[in-house]
Amino acid sequence: MSSDTAFKYLDCVFKRDSLDTIFGVYFDANRTISTNSDFYSYNYNQFISGSKKEAKLFQSKQALNELISLQHNYEFFNPLNDFRNSEMSELDTNLIQFIGEEKIGSNMTVHYRFVPLKDTNDAVEILNSALDFWINEKDNIPIRYSVYYQVDLSGDTLEQYDEFNLTSYSLGNQENHKFKTPDYFVKNGIHLSEYVVSENESDEKLLVGSKVPDWEFMTNKKINYTSTNLSYGLVLFDFYYQSCYPCLKAIPFLNKLNKKYDLKGRGLLVVGINDIDPVDERFYEFIKKKQIGYSLAVSPNKLNEEFKVSGYPTIFLMNNKGELIYSSEGYGEQLEVELESIIVEHLKQEGLLK
Repeated sequence: MSSDTAFKYLDCVFKRDSLDTIFGVYFDANRTISTNSDFYSYNYNQFISGSKKEAKLFQSKQALNELISLQHNYEFFNPLNDFRNSEMSELDTNLIQFIGEEKIGSNMTVHYRFVPLKDTNDAVEILNSALDFWINEKDNIPIRYSVYYQVDLSGDTLEQYDEFNLTSYSLGNQENHKFKTPDYFVKNGIHLSEYVVSENESDEKLLVGSKVPDWEFMTNKKINYTSTNLSYGLVLFDFYYQSCYPCLKAIPFLNKLNKKYDLKGRGLLVVGINDIDPVDERFYEFIKKKQIGYSLAVSPNKLNEEFKVSGYPTIFLMNNKGELIYSSEGYGEQLEVELESIIVEHLKQEGLLK
């Protein structure tokens, strides 16, 4: 029950269809996360996702194919709707530990624990992990499961615990439920627009040579930077979050670039941008512990959205004319070689480096 605990509530009706190639089920779902709510509905050849007043309709074959890459955004109680891809599918009868009988609400359950084998190929070192399942003795339905991980992230030991509870359910009575059609949402005052997959890659991703969006933010060093009032020859944006393993691995390299190529405020400006973690005491502890010497943006902004960031870390390198000259998603030694070479080349062209 720490300050970063998040509660999600999902009310969902779904019907399995083994022939469906996108979700494998049809569904109407309403989700609440803290004070925010949204819905998603899938019925045969159409998918609708939205919130109180706006919704997108995925109907064309191209748009429905796009859903495959977006499936992780739409949650269900996996052991029921997608057992083959759920945590329970990993169970091996030789590795299950019987914990005991436990009462959850009015239901008597059997509690099992599964401790996965460690995978030495994982990028993140898993110190401990466990999957727990509580099975209703009455009908063999899993009514609770939890996922626990303790990992090493560049010297930091972090823990994550997720728990999923089936608070109420009924089976096999979809005859009384009519899956929602587009007319339903229109009649209820929700503006429905067609989702269109762009044919132009530049609409989906910023390309090298393109103009970047205007930007402005305050940093942890109490300096306000804007794209229109800049003394630096180059600007590097590092989109990150605090528990991202490759993001943490990139910090020493970014510190090196900041120290080596700042050139007294005329060379390279390095800025870390995070729209996931709050700016609180943990943010400043993070800076101190990781010994971050470059600037981190602290003022609210929508740069992740405007720069079309889809993975972490993502690095953008821009000149002072607002042109994108390099971008990369992820982190590795090859990135260090490529990026530093480009920085040196452009600073020499500007006469800022010999």
